[in-house]
Amino acid sequence: MNVVRKLNEALSTGDIETLMSFYAEDATLISPNGKFQGKDAIRHNWTWSLETWQNLTTTETEFGVMAIGNKVAAEHTVEGTVDGMKVSVPIPCLYEFIGDKIRLHKMTFDRLSLAKQAAKGWFSKKIVGSIEARMEKGLH
Repeated sequence: MNVVRKLNEALSTGDIETLMSFYAEDATLISPNGKFQGKDAIRHNWTWSLETWQNLTTTETEFGVMAIGNKVAAEHTVEGTVDGMKVSVPIPCLYEFIGDKIRLHKMTFDRLSLAKQAAKGWFSKKIVGSIEARMEKGLH
């Protein structure tokens, strides 16, 4: 559980080397951004993420971090700015460890919510709103 908390601290400070130290050499990261196999691919994802999100912070939610054996579940709220727009999104994660290293890291987040928050200008907001309305058609 401490590894997960330290990983999120490294993410918040932008410390890519410390962040990468928590992953096994053959680790896999699966997220809405894609599947990243091995430390080089995972490093590429985190480098891109830290370049895309400025002033990134992670805060543990009331769900917290729970462990059973070598598996851990955690949820954090990630906040920051994307293209000058403030965004906030909850990110639940599942981890599988081999020893003290992450072998598998699965995360998910609502890309539509993120796009809605980051949309700039009337045209971008209209497109995202249109997609949202189409996806929720008949729901309300």
